[in-house]
Amino acid sequence: MFNKFIEFLKEKDRNTPTWLKILIPFLAFGGLAFHAIMAFITAFLITAWFGNPLPVFGFNQSPDQPIAFPHTIHAGVGKLIVPKTGKPYKDIYGNERVNDSGEPLTGLGMDCTYCHKTVTKEAWAGVPPVELCISCHKVIGSNESQELTKLREFGLSEKTKGPIKWKRVHRMPDHVRFVHEPHIRYLTSNPKAIQNKSTDFKILDNGTVEASQVCTTCHGQIAEMEKVTQKEPLKMGQCVACHRANEASIGCETCHH
Repeated sequence: MFNKFIEFLKEKDRNTPTWLKILIPFLAFGGLAFHAIMAFITAFLITAWFGNPLPVFGFNQSPDQPIAFPHTIHAGVGKLIVPKTGKPYKDIYGNERVNDSGEPLTGLGMDCTYCHKTVTKEAWAGVPPVELCISCHKVIGSNESQELTKLREFGLSEKTKGPIKWKRVHRMPDHVRFVHEPHIRYLTSNPKAIQNKSTDFKILDNGTVEASQVCTTCHGQIAEMEKVTQKEPLKMGQCVACHRANEASIGCETCHH
């Protein structure tokens, strides 16, 4: 039976036109490639719909910035250690950043509103001008640091002086209007609604919190990020769920106007 089947295939092969023999492998490869592409597109759409899209085609939730700005040092309050190794940060000379007791140094714990000054007043949180950075780093920091050298070129050199073109990390669709001011105002007065609370979360005596304690709800633990990345999906479902939980308006005109 098997031999007859082999003979049948050979006979078919002899009767098959040459052009068809050449075309069949291309059709098979094309079919596999088509299904692979469709699988990738489907995966991309599913991840983009329910969360953050795959980091391809520019959809990167953690883009490289013109100057590396470690929030861990500026806004953080924890020990400055490398997550992967658990060892203290090193300076540009390779020395571990430790205090006199040999313990890792801690972050400065700067208030978010020191740099993002309009977050409590306007729609946009605001990005600090290079002059604000230079007000500290004109004298603070080694002259051999590559990142500080770039910063000083932006802020001090007459030839290269100009604004830093930071790359946006958190972005809402063009048909959505998000205003920081009312969200900051509500959450500072209602600390229970704040999500992803930071390790140094503190409620004041009057029952409110500082504006800098609110950011984690949408942005995650920014103060613990060496490189800022988008942690929350910031999708419509997340916003609507939060509005419902806090008895805020869920009418279309609230965000789409």
